[in-house]
Amino acid sequence: MSDRSFVRAGGYAGILLAITSWAAVAAFFVNLGAQTFQLLYALIAFWALLGIGAVREVIRPVGQAWSRYATLVGSIAAVGTIAGSLYDVARIRAGMDIAAPNAANPLGMMTFALTGIWFFIATTLLSRTRGIPRLLVLLGYVAVADLALGFVATLLGVTVPIAIPGVAAPTPLATIAAIVAGGVGGPIFWLWLGIVLLRSA
Repeated sequence: MSDRSFVRAGGYAGILLAITSWAAVAAFFVNLGAQTFQLLYALIAFWALLGIGAVREVIRPVGQAWSRYATLVGSIAAVGTIAGSLYDVARIRAGMDIAAPNAANPLGMMTFALTGIWFFIATTLLSRTRGIPRLLVLLGYVAVADLALGFVATLLGVTVPIAIPGVAAPTPLATIAAIVAGGVGGPIFWLWLGIVLLRSA
């Protein structure tokens, strides 16, 4: 086991994260059930946990302290997201209402706020790292904006007068932000970053 093999594992995790994200969004839209969606969401966070550690190995030379802090925040967010998703699975199996607030992820604290902080710091350090495509950095900042919007929308309870499959109108703006992050920005970022990590390894 070496640092290089760890970065390589993180690269594969990034690619698997993208694939799992698209599978989760597909499960949501074809209505495969909340339990399937939450299990896939937990798997996304597991892949992220590996990817976050690998990203630190790439960005550490341009910021030791900040890369350490980002890894801590990102890891907490990933573990919190896993716990929150599995908590929802447990509530579904117990016949409870999962529309009630999630004690493991209150107001999107893990999925939006802490994940957004990791994205911001990691993307900023990636922008200073040699060999990282500028378009990938831009995509990272787009993800930051989307996650920030999702968190603020969750805090304020903002809705929009449209209906999407599986959600009755009015739709929470945070749900739209989550779909954009989970179906477009996040997966493309992680797929591309996973390839970059594999090449750097």
